Amino acid sequence: MTENCAVDHVGCLVFSSDIQAVRSHLRDLGFRLTRPSSGALVRDRLAVRYRVPETRLKSGCLDVKAVQAQFPDDMSRGVELFCVDPGDELDALALRDERVAQHENHLAVRLTDPALLEEVRDALGRPGGPRADGGGYDPDHGEVGATVLHFRADGRTELGWPRRLEVIASGRHTDTLLRHFAAETASREADEEDRRLLRRLTGAWATQALRAMAELDLSDHLAERPLSCAELANLTGVDADRLHRLLRALCHPWIGAVAPSGRAAFALTDLGRRLSRDAPNSMHHLARMYGDLFYASFGALTEGIRDGAQPFTSVYGQAPFDYLTDHSRQRHLFTRAMAEGSAFFADVATVVDLSEAALVADIGGGNGELLAQLCDTHPHLKCALLERPEVIGAARDNLDARGHLDRCSFFPGSFTDSAHMPVGADVYIVARILHDWDDEKCLSILRAIRAAATTESTLLVIERPLSDDPSDPCVSALWDLNMLVNNVGGRERTRDEYRRLLDRAGFTVIGERPLRLDISVTIARVHETPGTARPTAD
Repeated sequence: MTENCAVDHVGCLVFSSDIQAVRSHLRDLGFRLTRPSSGALVRDRLAVRYRVPETRLKSGCLDVKAVQAQFPDDMSRGVELFCVDPGDELDALALRDERVAQHENHLAVRLTDPALLEEVRDALGRPGGPRADGGGYDPDHGEVGATVLHFRADGRTELGWPRRLEVIASGRHTDTLLRHFAAETASREADEEDRRLLRRLTGAWATQALRAMAELDLSDHLAERPLSCAELANLTGVDADRLHRLLRALCHPWIGAVAPSGRAAFALTDLGRRLSRDAPNSMHHLARMYGDLFYASFGALTEGIRDGAQPFTSVYGQAPFDYLTDHSRQRHLFTRAMAEGSAFFADVATVVDLSEAALVADIGGGNGELLAQLCDTHPHLKCALLERPEVIGAARDNLDARGHLDRCSFFPGSFTDSAHMPVGADVYIVARILHDWDDEKCLSILRAIRAAATTESTLLVIERPLSDDPSDPCVSALWDLNMLVNNVGGRERTRDEYRRLLDRAGFTVIGERPLRLDISVTIARVHETPGTARPTAD
């Protein structure tokens, strides 16, 4: 390299909305300027790094201009500034990342013998050398244009510069460029694969960071305005240095719950706002439950698969619902988390026609959140809720606070006992109940409902059906694993499996409506076969 290359320029990315001001500053320093040109190579790398959509690029966003300036006493060398308007497409995190990491700062050298370009590329591409990082053909460089290859390596030079290199060879070298692009693609895919795997392997860290954010009520403290770390430390009573390390991790794109605001403050992102206790569709208690109660039990997953043990029971010494009965704090957290989860069902009020229904019964309805949503949307409805006696109080309080207590009846008892079931409802709902139980228990629940229903009653089963295709991106396969870990006998089921269960219990599926997060409402009616006897809860 030193025998066959000469320094051409150093490159630097700057953020300025006034390119003429940049040119004037360079001219005042004595540089000789050429006409501004397109910085397409840098623009493309920025677009990849910060995931700027192709449609935005085509519309003219992320316009990068290259300002080339030669030293007055040596026209063969100079500087090249790539100018980006700080208001053009890159957000504050991207701008800060560029300033800190200096991704685009580099040294550029030109080959004294362009015929050596392929040999130089091979030498740089050996194991342990820098990675290919873009390039192209610049027809405006010199009399015959130039081929440009960019390389990058980890770490920094002794002077603190990124280890980036640009190699310039006069003329068009198409074959070399194609091999360079192929090497870049392979390198990027390997890097992305490493990052994808690391993101998954460190998912536990993100879970605990979000749990800490919820436990410390950071979202509630930041709900009104950005705050500094010192202010947050004072409000939460924790060490400021440790809190800053948490906040910095929460800023990482793999989490993205907070973002820097100004010089030293932090602000909530839309994602982080969801962890506030009072936010619409809050997941505050879900974050605490997934990071606490259900977190430790997943540590016994391997034993559960290998030895057939029930992971939750192995960790806590009791089956899940028995444990919750004996531990009031965890029971309260679980109940609140399930209420937050019922927000995913809010669309039931609009996707299912309830205009002709007079009485809706929610079987195992928790704290009554789903019924409250139905009452909000349909003022004519009367509601009934069946739950365990220890949960009824929370449901009564919630429906009272929502102004619907006078429209609701409460049935403490077991959903497998038809004697406890509200009789004659127009619509029965079982929302995320059947996945908690094995087939026989599910049949007991469904038959108890069938025994209380009329021939005109409708049943709504709200679950997250498994896809028949294991590669389907729906999240039900992950929830099925959660059921294996944190439940005894429960599982997610395919649509056909739910259809068969309903048929055995005396119901016929007549439709399905999609909800958020791969949840759906299966709509069923009582079998209409003439002469069929009503099944009882056996």
